[in-house]
Amino acid sequence: RGLDLHNIEKGLLGLGAIDPYFELAKKYSDAQHGITRWVPFYRSEHIPDIINPYWHPFTLDLEKICHGNLEKELRITVYDYEKHGEDRWLGECFTSVEYLQKSITMHGNAGREEALSVMGKEEEEIGLIVVLQADIR
Repeated sequence: RGLDLHNIEKGLLGLGAIDPYFELAKKYSDAQHGITRWVPFYRSEHIPDIINPYWHPFTLDLEKICHGNLEKELRITVYDYEKHGEDRWLGECFTSVEYLQKSITMHGNAGREEALSVMGKEEEEIGLIVVLQADIR
């Protein structure tokens, strides 16, 4: 879930709120051609008009995420969904499956102690990602 995501929406009378969703990506490196890029492998649903979204739980294949390497770097990118036009990038954080497991909140869905900081364009914190569960089966 997200906590205290920066609200970039003005809305009518200043009452608008973002429609956040997140995307998970893994790093793809082709040393032979000198190519490094992030490849998205999961996208959450967007939640309308909220700065503290609670996204649906989901299950992913460990092989698809990191090929069994729990230390492989992953990127979580948070966007503001736009019905018309391009979605707006809010910020991102970097993690791994191993770190996600260590970051599971011990203080409920609003626990900030173990939360991941989402960093914006100016390297400022624009919100938090709270990991509620990260099981490997």
